[in-house]
Amino acid sequence: MTVNNHDVNVSTFPQVILEGSKEKPVLVIFWSQQCPICCELLPLIDKIHAEDDQAFVVARINCDVEQQIVNHFGVQSVPSVFMFIDGKGADGFAGEQTEQFIREFIAKHTPDQALTLLQQGQTLFAQGDVEEAKTIILQALQSCNNDNENIHDIKLALAQIYLALGEFESAEPLLQAIPMASQNMIYHSLMSQLELAKQSSQTPEITALEEKLDSAQDKAPIQYQLAVQYNQVNRNSEALTLLYHILLTDLNYAEGDVKKTFLDILATTDDPKLVSEFRRKLYSLLY
Repeated sequence: MTVNNHDVNVSTFPQVILEGSKEKPVLVIFWSQQCPICCELLPLIDKIHAEDDQAFVVARINCDVEQQIVNHFGVQSVPSVFMFIDGKGADGFAGEQTEQFIREFIAKHTPDQALTLLQQGQTLFAQGDVEEAKTIILQALQSCNNDNENIHDIKLALAQIYLALGEFESAEPLLQAIPMASQNMIYHSLMSQLELAKQSSQTPEITALEEKLDSAQDKAPIQYQLAVQYNQVNRNSEALTLLYHILLTDLNYAEGDVKKTFLDILATTDDPKLVSEFRRKLYSLLY
């Protein structure tokens, strides 16, 4: 039985709490409608639970109604909160507490969502489902802060996926953000892959255009040609930067249909952060 948020009574207590906590942790809240602290605690718990509703179950016990359960546990005050794991009470607290205390209490007894997502993503990647792995690892990165002990492993996993997809521009800043203490064998292997990818993307056509651009008087036509070449080897950040520079100088520049090419790259680039950045820049020019 999977129950993530439940009002518990005598008949449901064994199934929801005793049996349910063998599947995932159950946060049991003894509360009363007469208690102002309880009225503040319940929505706070619901908010925290909604952020990761698969990590634990919330079980509420109304002390005004469920006296049999209250007497069984000898609850003396409300709110009283217990974390049940494997059918037993593992930890608890009573009375008013700060949100930080409550979050730390829950985190101490529940799996790290970021780590769970990382492991799921790594499994998908190993199975060859690279796009789905990318989605899951991005979720892992978004779900943790910079203090999370797994953040560097998540960045390495995401960089590996970007390289597998040929999106080395997205991989490079992730690898650059890895501190020396976390630069393990995987990091060095990915850096080698990145260098090889960058070398293979430097085509003779790109090299010739870059050299021509340095000495050109009228740079816009060459910038446009170079942007197209960059796009063909997935160097989309550089491509968009060049096109934006042309539009910044002359929004109505017609040669090569710069604006259309800019929008086409945005529509086909699988990098939400990059797309968002250059959409904002284009919007600022148009409006």
